[in-house]
Amino acid sequence: MDGPRKIRSKLQHTLVLELDGTLLYSSLLARGQQDATATFTMNFQASSYKVHVKLRPHVQEFLESLSKTYEIFIYTTAKKDYAKKLLEVLDPKKLIRCCLSQSDCVCSQGCYWKDLTHLGRDLAKTVALDHAMQGFPAQAANWIPVPPWSGDLQDEELLRLIPVLEQLGQAEDVRPEIQRRFPPQQLPA
Repeated sequence: MDGPRKIRSKLQHTLVLELDGTLLYSSLLARGQQDATATFTMNFQASSYKVHVKLRPHVQEFLESLSKTYEIFIYTTAKKDYAKKLLEVLDPKKLIRCCLSQSDCVCSQGCYWKDLTHLGRDLAKTVALDHAMQGFPAQAANWIPVPPWSGDLQDEELLRLIPVLEQLGQAEDVRPEIQRRFPPQQLPA
C-alpha cells in the first residue's frame, strides 16, 4: 500500500479515525431516513440497499480544528466502495488525507484489524480514535477509546476530544500521554 507514503504532509502528527460508530452512524433501516444527513444506494451481492447516514454532532468542527495539527486518515474495516461513499458525506472540504479500508486491514481468523504501520508514519506521533479496541491490537498504546455513537444528537464527545488531541499534537511521543490519560482499566470491555 503506497498511497499515504507518496505525499507527506508538513504536519508531523497523524490522526487515524474510524468511520461508522466513531464519526458517523449508518443504517439500512427506513426509520433512519427522517433525520439522515445523506442517503445513498449501495449494491452488494446482486442486491441494492439504501443507506442512511447521520454525522456525529460537531464532526465538521472536529475535522476542521484538528486538520491544522494533524494529517488525518480514515482507517476502517468497511469495504472500499462503502467507505468512499461515507467519506463523500463526511468530508466535503477534503480535510482527510487518505482512506484505508478493509483491503488494507489484516485478516486473522475471520476478524479484520488495523495495522498502523501501513500508514508509513511515525507511531510516536500517531493517535488512533476508535470505538472498538480490537481495531488496533498491535498498537493499543496509540488508541484512544471513543464511546460508540448511534444517533444521540446531544453527544459532545468530539468537542471534548479537541483540546486533548491538540495537546497530544505537540508531544514528541503521544503513547505515554495516551496511556496516562486513558489507562487500560478505563477501556471498554
